[in-house]
Amino acid sequence: MKQFIWMLCGIFISGLLLGTLSACGADQFSTCVITTGKASPAQEAAPAPADRPEDVPKPGASITAEEDEARMLAYGKALWDMYLLGLLPDGTELERAADTGPAEGNRFAVADVNGDGAEELIVCWDQACMAGMRGLVYTYDYPGRELRLALSEFPGLAFYESGAVTADWSHNQGWAGRFWPFTLYQYSPERGVYESIGSVDAWDLSCTAGDEALTAAFPREADGDGDGLVYYILTGEWYNQPHFSEDGSFSQIWGADPVDRAALEDWLNAYTGGAEPLKIPYLPLEEVAISALGCPKPDVTYPEPVG
Repeated sequence: MKQFIWMLCGIFISGLLLGTLSACGADQFSTCVITTGKASPAQEAAPAPADRPEDVPKPGASITAEEDEARMLAYGKALWDMYLLGLLPDGTELERAADTGPAEGNRFAVADVNGDGAEELIVCWDQACMAGMRGLVYTYDYPGRELRLALSEFPGLAFYESGAVTADWSHNQGWAGRFWPFTLYQYSPERGVYESIGSVDAWDLSCTAGDEALTAAFPREADGDGDGLVYYILTGEWYNQPHFSEDGSFSQIWGADPVDRAALEDWLNAYTGGAEPLKIPYLPLEEVAISALGCPKPDVTYPEPVG
């Protein structure tokens, strides 16, 4: 099964949709019971992992051919529901681009991106308005027959072998300029989800060059390489402060001290190991690619086109 999926990558790689997308915080954790029959509008909720017995093996702990087949059937079932009905496994309705029936133009991949030895399902749902775009990562628990949502973000995702992932913010409307803000996550084997480590924003001096007060207030002491760009590593309960205090003087914008590029890279490398992002074998969300997972196409009626 896995070999066949990898063969498809060569067929469809030229049709990938490369979106410049970004991420904002979202609920990362949900589970649902998977059946491989006909697609349905909603599926029965399953207990959270914390409520299950401690002796239940974690996903990827021991992968057999039977488990691999069940995993692919579950992933195929979820993809058919998205493609045909515009529904997530928990019954949430996905936004679609106007005048579309099937969800073609979106993409997915099956790959081990969290380093647990088992393949995950990654879905980039980017054929929607900005608010409806989703970057989703699902894992599968074979003993419990559960498809678990491990991460929900915008589709600008970069995965690392260490189990880290960066997710671009949906917008860059502040002062970051040349730098696109992002959030860093790390996969937690204990919880089976990606946990937020922190976010990174920046101040590009060129964005405020027309304001003398802001130009004077730029933290040049933190700009070690002199490129007019400093970064803010935002962890914990970070916040944005007003640009100016009540007396008219400049006030720090972010609840963190500015740092230079070298400090940012040191922080990021502590989670990524300094490695390059993984090359994810995305396929277009189309019938032939979904069918290759081994789950037959269900007999359902297409919803009315949007718009």
